[in-house]
Order: sequence, then structure tokens, then C-alpha cells
Amino acid sequence: MSNSFNWNALVQNINYKSIVPVLGNDISVVRLKKGSISNFSNYNALLEAGQESEEHFQINLYKYIAFRLWDIYGNGTVPYPLTINNVKSILQKNGTKENEINNYISNSISNLSDEQILLEPYKNLIEISGFETFITVNLDNFLKRAFNTEKKLNIFNFSIPANAVTKEEDRSLKEIYNVMGNIEGTKFALSDEDALEYLYKLQDSTDSYVAKLFEALNRKNILIIGSSFPDWFMRFFIRSICHESIRDCQRAIYVACDQTCSDIELIKFLNNNSMKIIPIGINKTNLSNDYIYKNSIEFINDLFNQWNKYTNKNDVVPRYKEEVFISYSRDDKDKAEKLKNAFERNGLKVFFDDDILKTGEQFKQVIKEHIKSCDYFLPVISKNAIEDKSRYVYDQEWKIAIASEFLNDRNFIRPFLIDDTALSDTRIPEEIRNLNITRITSFNDLSTLVNKFITENNLIPVTP
Repeated sequence: MSNSFNWNALVQNINYKSIVPVLGNDISVVRLKKGSISNFSNYNALLEAGQESEEHFQINLYKYIAFRLWDIYGNGTVPYPLTINNVKSILQKNGTKENEINNYISNSISNLSDEQILLEPYKNLIEISGFETFITVNLDNFLKRAFNTEKKLNIFNFSIPANAVTKEEDRSLKEIYNVMGNIEGTKFALSDEDALEYLYKLQDSTDSYVAKLFEALNRKNILIIGSSFPDWFMRFFIRSICHESIRDCQRAIYVACDQTCSDIELIKFLNNNSMKIIPIGINKTNLSNDYIYKNSIEFINDLFNQWNKYTNKNDVVPRYKEEVFISYSRDDKDKAEKLKNAFERNGLKVFFDDDILKTGEQFKQVIKEHIKSCDYFLPVISKNAIEDKSRYVYDQEWKIAIASEFLNDRNFIRPFLIDDTALSDTRIPEEIRNLNITRITSFNDLSTLVNKFITENNLIPVTP
């Protein structure tokens, strides 16, 4: 990068847990013994697609799988372009069944040993403590393998559609969202048509995993790494992930993908919409940056080094297992969001019922489930809340929490008062009036309030 790139600002945003990395196919690489590929019928073409060293041959996983598919099911010279999408289309036209292709791909990737996978870039990413949510468009399980080999926290592995193997949900775990399916399930996207259908699935507000995904992405900045999509698909992908108009998008979007800089029209589109391009591979006059990374893996390595450089490990905010639910009136959103940010900056997960997620009866059920499963319910009391004519907060959220209170062995409702409403005001439900209500007199030092909350409630830190 050029000296004008503000690494310190990026790292600070990462440490504040305000950036979600989106990982693509460019960083999935296999490292094979030379002797293991010598019997390929298209050996010379395979060598041209990868890199050799004295003992190993290194190649992008998806190019390798395309070669393997053609070597086994195809006939003649490898097709151009050599992509799984193209090879699959040709093989199906020649009579190879889709299920046979899918099973071969799933088994081929699953049978790769950890030594045959370049896991280092994934390990660097999971070492960065500010990344708590990961989105992947890969059908492989390399990111999950990296977590396992590093013996880091277990992860909760969502898949959209929900066919990947998952563990029992634990809010202290880091999360992976497989938006193109996963070889550990029964479905994954291979063709462009498949990928479009999966992105279309993200528009389904009734899918509980979709709701969880956009809850995790709520107001977060996005760092797209190694997702070399065609121009038209990249536009649609960014729009789908943002869940809002690109023109009106207020979040920062970084794009560090291997083929982006070779597409002038895509560069124009990204620049025109104030997205930050990390130049990789080819220098173009439209870019103001001087430094060019060879590939997205090199960028990940530098990202990890810069994070180490700017981050004092002793100052990294600890994470806690508990989750809080903040319930507020729409008219108090600005103040409630400051409270949410303070809890998140101090290591707690927060469920925050944002308007962007509030669609239909299905989401009401999601709200209900989160209230019942959260560790602490934080009603934000104000004149707006108790005078709200829609009474949504009172009737839908506070009543559920009050009912849940009687099912718990301990009080989990911790109310906050944010204006001059009298504590004795009878419009506040009696069950909440009888609790110890914390009055917030200033929003300039919310960290002190949150730290007091952590100490008083003996919250459980998550071991890195």
C-alpha cells in the first residue's frame, strides 16, 4: 500500500469488532507432492496453472478440482476457461450426472490432509482477535480446518441453505456463514446459476439463518478478500451482503481480490461508490495506490503483520460469553445504539433489534427466541418508550422478558433510564419498576457503566 493508507485506522476498526471479512476462492490453495500429479493426462497444462518448488506443486483449489474433474470425466484437451462452472457444464452436456460431480468434489476436498492445504492465510485471519464473524463464499471447509488445527475457540458453522453440519449454538463462539453452501452439507453452489440462487436466498426474510447473518452484519464494515467475481456478479454480491442500496450505504467496504484490478469497469464502479480497492496483481492508472500485492494471500499476511504492529496484545479487549438484548423505542435509537456500541467495544455480544431486520411474523419469532435465550435483557426506559402508541416495545418485548423472568433462577432484566422520567411512573411495568434501575446521565463515558455491569454480574471471559 502507499503511505497514505491508514493502517492504524483499519486496525482500530478491527479491534472494535466493526469489520467482517468476506473470504473467497482466491485464498484456497493446495500444496501437493510433485509425484502425486505426474499421472495426470493434462500434466503440462496443470503445471502452467500453478507454481513449482523442489518438492511441491502449489495451485488454487478450484483450478485443481476443475483439472481433476476433466481428467476423470472429460475427454481431450482441457477446456477454456478452466473453471468448475465451465467444466461442470460441459460434463453434464456429455451425460455426467450432477450428483456424481458433486460427490466427487465433496470427497476430493474432504480427503485432502491438512498438510496438503495452505492453511497459513486462514490461520492469520483467525488470529486477528477483532474478527468474530466470518463470511465465506467458498464451498470448501479450509477456514473451519484452520480453527481446528490452531485449537482456537470452536466455531458455529451456519450455512445458507442450512445443510452444513453445525454444532449446538453457543453465543461465545465465533461464527462462519457459508453463503454458497458447504461440502459438509448436501448442497453447495458450483455454477453461476447456483450462486445466483444462493444470493437470492439472502433476500428471504423468513429464513432464520439469513436473519442471524444480517444481525451479525448490522452496521459493520466489510472487507472482501479473494472473491474474484465477474463485474456483474460482484455488484450483485455487494448489494446482497450490504442489504441496502449501495449508493446509500454508510459502511466502509474494502475490496482485496486477485482479479479486480484487471477489470476497468469494475474499478470504476467501486471507485464511484467510494469503496476502497486494495490493488492486487496489476497496476492500473485508475488506482492511487503505489504498492501492488502479488495476490490476496500476500495481502492477508501484511494485514496480519500490520495488526500485530499496531495492536498491543495486552490492550486487546477481552470477550465474554454472555449476550445482552437491548430493547428500545424507535425514537431512542441514537442513544440505544451508543449503548450497544459500548457493550460491543467491551467484549459483549449484543442483540439489537434494528429496523432493517424487522420484517413480518417470522422475525417476531426470532425476537422472542433471542429474548428467551439472552443472558441479560436491557430495557431502555424513556418517555418515548412508555408513550409509544404502537406499544411494540412494551407489548412484544418487555412482556416476553417479564414472563421469562419468572422462569429464571436469577434476575436477568437490567433496566436503563435515559431521560428524566420518574422511576415511580406507573406507565413503567410494575415488574420493572421494582428492579434496580440504572439512570444514564451522560453518554460520554458509557465504558465505565459497561465495565461496572461486567464486574457486578461476574461475566465469564472467553479464553482465546
